Amino acid sequence: MSGGGPEPTKPSSEWKYNPIYVCAHPEVRTKDYPPGESLPLGKSIDFETDLFVGKCLLRFIGIPGDNPKDDEAYFEGKKRKWQMLVQGRFKEEISMGELLVGDFYEKPMLNIPKGSVMKIYQRFMEFLTPGIIMDMISDKPKILSNFGTMQTLRVDLPGNEPDITILDSVQEDSSLLITDKKDLTMAKRRKYLGKLKNSCKYTTNPNHVYTFELFDHTINFGTYHQSMGTFQIDLVKSMNDQALALCLFTRDQRVLYKFVIWNERTFEAKKEKEQEEQQS
Repeated sequence: MSGGGPEPTKPSSEWKYNPIYVCAHPEVRTKDYPPGESLPLGKSIDFETDLFVGKCLLRFIGIPGDNPKDDEAYFEGKKRKWQMLVQGRFKEEISMGELLVGDFYEKPMLNIPKGSVMKIYQRFMEFLTPGIIMDMISDKPKILSNFGTMQTLRVDLPGNEPDITILDSVQEDSSLLITDKKDLTMAKRRKYLGKLKNSCKYTTNPNHVYTFELFDHTINFGTYHQSMGTFQIDLVKSMNDQALALCLFTRDQRVLYKFVIWNERTFEAKKEKEQEEQQS
């Protein structure tokens, strides 16, 4: 399944949400949008894969979506750079230890710092995401974390799930999933499920509705930079013509969802490189 997914179907000058373009991976079927078409921001998107059926909502700081007032209200007073809400059902029972958030890449990353700088970066990411798996210097890099470490997670019986289009409606509640521990806070649940031996104790239930939230204060998709304190990584230079994506996989790389996020700078750099290669 690895691979960045489709490229934008339009030149960047015609992108509705310029400087970014979000589209679904070919294995993700979106109800109202053909493959590769730009997906809306700030609006619920129905989608389905072989393992999951549901909907998602995306917001990015500084990029007005279809509901700009809610976007502005969500980011006000926060350091967050983006938000992803997903809600739906798993189509089969899957061990929580088999589910991974992140992405696999087909080409090596470029200009990646090594040695002590990389160690500091890894410690920084491990602090943000318990149990994160980072391999940024191999020929096929990967950055992955256990599904159970996402920022907000709740499980409901059908009909009791929150409306993800209502701002701040998703509150932590993992009691239907983790039945042997009571009153787990978000922080305690993330730390607990960040350990593989713990997450393997639990299995998804196709009869339940899962709602989860991911957000981050380090990656700005609008500029395609990642901040690590005062240190800035230009992702256009490091991603080697590959787009970032928000994904959920099994360990054997079956797709539950994958939404590819192109930035105008990355897309134009890729096109320029392809033209140079054709002329050489």
